[in-house]
Amino acid sequence: MKKENWSIANKSGYLIAFALLILTSCSRFVPDDTPTQTQAPTSTVPGIKVPTPTLTPTEVIIQGTVTIWHSFNEREMPALEMVINDFSALYPNVYFDVLYVPLENLRTRFEIEAQDGRGPTILLGPADWGPTLYDAGLITALTDLSNSDILETLNQPALGAARYKNELIGLPYSIKGVVLFRNKNILRDSAATFDNLIYNANAATQGEVLGAMLERSFIFSGAHLEGIGGRLMESNGFPAFNDMKGVEWLDLLIAFEEAGPSDYLSDQDVELFKEGKVGLIIDGTWNMTALASAIGAENLAIDRWPEYGDGSLSGYVLPENLYLNSQISGDRLTASKMFMEYLVSEKAQSIFAETGSIPAMTDIIMTDPITGTLMTKAMSALASGSSYPIAPEMEAYQIPMDMALRSVFSSAVIPFDALQTAEESIIQALSEPGITPTPTP
Repeated sequence: MKKENWSIANKSGYLIAFALLILTSCSRFVPDDTPTQTQAPTSTVPGIKVPTPTLTPTEVIIQGTVTIWHSFNEREMPALEMVINDFSALYPNVYFDVLYVPLENLRTRFEIEAQDGRGPTILLGPADWGPTLYDAGLITALTDLSNSDILETLNQPALGAARYKNELIGLPYSIKGVVLFRNKNILRDSAATFDNLIYNANAATQGEVLGAMLERSFIFSGAHLEGIGGRLMESNGFPAFNDMKGVEWLDLLIAFEEAGPSDYLSDQDVELFKEGKVGLIIDGTWNMTALASAIGAENLAIDRWPEYGDGSLSGYVLPENLYLNSQISGDRLTASKMFMEYLVSEKAQSIFAETGSIPAMTDIIMTDPITGTLMTKAMSALASGSSYPIAPEMEAYQIPMDMALRSVFSSAVIPFDALQTAEESIIQALSEPGITPTPTP
């Protein structure tokens, strides 16, 4: 099943070919903080000359060891090595200790090590890890970056999903999310409005070919609530969806049936899309490569969300973040912050984009005429998405919200009643031990 859980669906892209992959370091491996005099490697980016800074007696020399823990696969790892090499050419007194840890072990190992004042200076991991690590005091807020100009160049929904308790607790370096995929062989043009989408889908439905099969489960449809001007939760974690906007959201999801049969947490829509039998589906960008391979990258489009009422449909955006260990200081802290900012620079983001990772920077220019166009469309669609709520309270929302949606679609429960039941269930769950609502600032 592709859609049972956001994290499970996402993990599949990270666990390929790790059986034989045991990477323990890259660039220059240096234990602890003891630097060795090793010549800095030159850039491996063809056609780009890396400038060597001219030092003056008053210039501050950046030095120290940056320790990185990650779960990159064998396709992504060379990109990280290349970025490290280029950074090292600019700052030859900074050394790197890089460790691969399987994704299923990465967070737990970091928590154990960081509690004892060890672990990496930079952790690479999903945005939904952030609140737990921050509340435990294991990562620090990126206060010095909060007003940095570089933040303005990043995907804003991704930045929203990296904020917690009014603090930026992670720096997005790549993004993923829910988007609207279109088979151009079935539907030639994108739809500007939801009414246009329904019209186009019905016109394209012929025989075994369906114009649209739109997903309605919470994780894939919850952001539509935000897109049309509603809210899922208050700042303290309590429900905010039980209002007229919430009813409007459910009415929108009911109207999906006017475009064709809907889908709910199954692979039917994806499989039919791959077979060239459906024109529009709502799915995650983590399936972009598989869909392109099935129908041809030149036939796959990622559309901007169509307008609806006073807003538009939307999809959740969740970044992969850079986290800063709260236990580091001095040269290691300075060097780690500088490398984090370098990872979201235009050059580094372009290198990662070549591996198929959607860059967090919004203005990366992709040169490949086919895959580059698709990546650009993904960046554009995710720029108009909605921040996935990373608050710990989300644990209390998943089941009640899906139960409410199923009751409306399968049992014809009135939307107002379904929302009321979901609100009561969530409030009850928040009152139980283990989930503490976020204090209102």
